Amino acid sequence: MGILSHNFLEVSLIFGEGIGADIVAVLYILCGLGIFLYGINRMGSSLKSIAGDKMRVIIEKSTNTPLKGMLVGFAATMLTQSASGTSAIIVSLVASGLMTFSQAIGVLLGANIGGTVLTIILAIFSQLKIMPIVSVGLVFVGAFVTFFFKDKKVNQIGSVVLGFGFIFLGLAFIDMSFGHFLDNPTYKGSIESIFETISSIPVLGILVGTVFTFIVQSSSATIGIVQEMFASGSVSLFGALAVMLGANVGTTVTALLASLGSTRSAKKVAITNTLIKLFGVFWFGVCFRWAFYPIVDLVMKGFGWEANPMIIALAHLGFNVINSFVILLLIKPSVFVINKMFPDDEVSIEDHLLDYSLIKKSPSLALSFVKSAVCYMANEMKEYVHLVKNYAFERNDKEIERGAELERSINCLDKRIHDYLIKLTITKIDDQTSTRLSKYLDQIKDIERIGDHCTNILEFFKDRYEKELTLSDDGKQDLESMFATLLAMTDGTIESIETWDVLRAEEASLYENQIDQLEEVLHERHIHRVNSGNCTFANTEHYVEILSNIERMGDHLMNILESIITKEYCKYDEYNH
Repeated sequence: MGILSHNFLEVSLIFGEGIGADIVAVLYILCGLGIFLYGINRMGSSLKSIAGDKMRVIIEKSTNTPLKGMLVGFAATMLTQSASGTSAIIVSLVASGLMTFSQAIGVLLGANIGGTVLTIILAIFSQLKIMPIVSVGLVFVGAFVTFFFKDKKVNQIGSVVLGFGFIFLGLAFIDMSFGHFLDNPTYKGSIESIFETISSIPVLGILVGTVFTFIVQSSSATIGIVQEMFASGSVSLFGALAVMLGANVGTTVTALLASLGSTRSAKKVAITNTLIKLFGVFWFGVCFRWAFYPIVDLVMKGFGWEANPMIIALAHLGFNVINSFVILLLIKPSVFVINKMFPDDEVSIEDHLLDYSLIKKSPSLALSFVKSAVCYMANEMKEYVHLVKNYAFERNDKEIERGAELERSINCLDKRIHDYLIKLTITKIDDQTSTRLSKYLDQIKDIERIGDHCTNILEFFKDRYEKELTLSDDGKQDLESMFATLLAMTDGTIESIETWDVLRAEEASLYENQIDQLEEVLHERHIHRVNSGNCTFANTEHYVEILSNIERMGDHLMNILESIITKEYCKYDEYNH
């Protein structure tokens, strides 16, 4: 215990002695736990805001082998300090088909290792006896940056610093409050008795760690508290290691429960993560008395440490590193066993729409499967456009989640169909088939770009709703006419793809000029509303960007229609209208 901790506690307990002081100390423990958990949440959410989208792309592109996936999972979790956040990304990538199940296991293993970094940082600050001072400094700096700097990136960095400060401040509160009870002979004996029982029965310690971690929903919180209790002498190394193992299981329970109402892929990833932890805790538990505890104790004595919280952090790291590499070496049998335990009953997009066996047997027949896949992708795009139109005029946060699902589905279909078509190009196909194949390649690119513009518009309206920037009646009416024209063109394009009807495509293409003209007219009308005071200047940028995105969606629809109208293959630029 540092001098600062004792003095701070004595001041806070000045209002009572005995039971009154005990109640205040308990409140400080609860307050410290709340501050700690809030700090972890704030730091993690801010880090994810800074690196979340980039992290998703990195994970998607860099996990073609389980070992690479493990390294990426470690880096992602170390940077965001959120194993659950990394797991959520993994679930979405597996569900959308952009990541295989074996790749997902590799990333999960890396995420488990990356989640140990925070406990090492906590141990360093605890050992240096500067946690209270550092926490106050970080809270001040983080709050100052958050409240006085308007730049989004700088503000998010300040939020990360503030989160770190709250983590250390919460632990400082818990540390000094436990000190009050340990200085009281009555409570000290009871506390030591409880933890002696836990120490003598490792299974009980594991159970305590599991339950407590599930309650607070943070393994870092459990291990951080155990580190402080070990440093203060209220729990032995034997008991602390048992609780640490339990914390590793408890941290998976929340994600497991959250996946119950989700897709089968989400459930499978969550269950797999729990099984990985249970496997490690089981075989570490079996050799706990004769191997794990003696080795950790030997390392601690070798460094000349006495009740140093760093040994708990290193044991936590060692557990996850060893268990992860064991699973990595057994990745193939592990995947086989889990697939047998939880077989996939959902049909993948390849099995449902794309038959790879036909590529060499009958390329022309394989192309008919491509048509079905492109039509499916186009209808996903159509649903996304309708969703964006609905969200534009009525806020419904569930549509943001559905929009993200549609975007992932469209991106996945783009990749799968593209890969299938590339495989078709290496077969012997006639000129007509080659022309149709090239047109499909361009069509899926345009559909994917339309999905991107839908995402842009959703983000614009989400930002408008959050900033309470409402549309004027005239602006709303203008936007409704723009969307009506876009939706008519979208419906015509879908029908044209499904029937490959040139006349229907020519009919639908007439809407493109209307969209271009509307974009110009509505832009001018909006500027007039701003100048006349009927619309605030704050609304200008968003409204113009929304009109621009709709106009570009019309360009991409026109590219698709012209690929149907034109008999020969003609490569279109991204925006050629």
